Amino acid sequence: MKLHSLLLASSCLFNGIASADSLSFPIWKEEAQARGYELPKPFGLNLSYMGMEQGINVDSIALTGLGGIETLFDMEAGSGKQASDVMTLRADMWLFPFLNLYGLVGTLDGYSETDVSVKIFGESIGKFPFRLDLDGYTYGGGFVLAGGYEQWFALVDASYTQTSLNVIDGAIDAIVVSPRVGYNFHQNGIPVRVWLGAMYQNVQQELSGSLEQVDIPLNGRFNVKQRLASEWNTIAGLQYQINESWYLLSEAGFGERQSIFFSLDRRF
Repeated sequence: MKLHSLLLASSCLFNGIASADSLSFPIWKEEAQARGYELPKPFGLNLSYMGMEQGINVDSIALTGLGGIETLFDMEAGSGKQASDVMTLRADMWLFPFLNLYGLVGTLDGYSETDVSVKIFGESIGKFPFRLDLDGYTYGGGFVLAGGYEQWFALVDASYTQTSLNVIDGAIDAIVVSPRVGYNFHQNGIPVRVWLGAMYQNVQQELSGSLEQVDIPLNGRFNVKQRLASEWNTIAGLQYQINESWYLLSEAGFGERQSIFFSLDRRF
């Protein structure tokens, strides 16, 4: 599924929705505006990129299909790292002034790698690199709860995504929750919002494939269970409003998980 085709189709859909006179979103818009809240246009398309690197712990590596000789091997993996580049297209709508719903699709280009200690009959034969390609297609959805007081605002972004891998077998299921607190400079004549927050990731990875896929010249299979070394990290970001319809956003992650995020948002 091509990303530019999705962008064209989604743009046509949202142009149609935004022009429908019978719809008025978000619900309770007039009440919120009467209280002095400035609301963005209700529908949006968001094209984004995220680059991320973080530590992983490999819980187990098992070999099968080697005619019984796999029982001779004792494999133990230490800590490693996982890196990924993710492109996503997100469509969203403000259902209420405080609730945004969204769905997303995208592509993932990444890998995980660690060193594996191998023993035969209890004797070490050395450490070997073990790398998994994690390329695939991502889809999912989520919601944003938001609120504010004067120029301060707070929000919580929660999502569930699944990545179907196309190089090895398996999928990556991820639950991500990101609380943020920030300040809006619009009343100071500066179209910028800044924030500080945290990101929680609960990622399940159980992956399998042929040994030849990981450059091991044996006619067998592997099964790997791994998890993130740290579930939390700190994030900081800013949003620049070009006009009522276009926004630029950038966010960085620090600590055990390092990331950089950019997005272009079109509101309807």
